[in-house]
Amino acid sequence: MSGSHLSKIERVHSPQSHRLFVDLYLNKRNGEFFADVGGERVTSKTKDSAVTRVQELLGKVTQTEWRQVILLRVDESREEGDRGSTENGKHVFSALCSFTYLRRERAANPLKPKETIEREHADEFEERVKEARERARYFDDRIGRADEAERQLRDDRAALVRVEGPWEFNGKVKEYELPYTPEAWAGIQRISQALHETQAKLNEFARGATPEKLAQLASGDVFKQLPEVPAVKKARKR
Repeated sequence: MSGSHLSKIERVHSPQSHRLFVDLYLNKRNGEFFADVGGERVTSKTKDSAVTRVQELLGKVTQTEWRQVILLRVDESREEGDRGSTENGKHVFSALCSFTYLRRERAANPLKPKETIEREHADEFEERVKEARERARYFDDRIGRADEAERQLRDDRAALVRVEGPWEFNGKVKEYELPYTPEAWAGIQRISQALHETQAKLNEFARGATPEKLAQLASGDVFKQLPEVPAVKKARKR
C-alpha cells in the first residue's frame, strides 16, 4: 500500500499468534486509522479503538486448510569431504552421516496466502494431549481437571495458537517436503534405526580394532564385516 498521504503506524498481531498480523495505517487526509483484515476494512478516528477492533477480527481468523507433510533436510556441507576439523593445527578426519526428518502440518497463511504457516502434526498433538491429561491428574485430583486441560489444548489448536512460520536455516541446508502417510513415516523411522545400528557396530569395531582387521575392510563389503552388537533400542514412535 503506497501514497504520500498514508503512513504505516504499527503492526498489529493476533492475540493467539505473532504469525498472524496486519499493518495499521493512518490516512493523513481524513485523519482515519485503518487496516484490512481478511477482506474487511477497519476504520477509526482513534488508534486505540482501531487496534482493539483489528485484534478482535484477527482473533476470529481460524479458517485454514492444513496438509500433513514429512520434511527431509539435507545438510549439503556434509558432502564436502572427510576433513572436518583440526586439533593443535593438525587435521582430524571424520565420516559423518546425518538424516534429519520431521513431520508437520502446513497451510497458507489466511492473511497472507503467499506465506506458509505450520503447526505440530496431529499424532504429536494427540501425544501432548495425553501427557497433559496425565500431568493434570497427577498434580490436581479434582474431577474433570484432565478434561479441562485437554479442552484448553484443543481450543488453542483450533484458534491457531502456537502457529509458526517454517523454520529458517542457513543456505547449505535444503528441505524437501513430501505428503505424509503412516507407511512413509514408518519407512523413515526404519532408516533412522538402521543408522543407529550401524553407529553401534562402528563403536564396537573401534573398541577392538587392529591393523589386521582394518586391512580386511579394504576389500569386500564393509557392513558385512562389522561386528554384530546387541539390538539397538528402537527410536520412539511418534
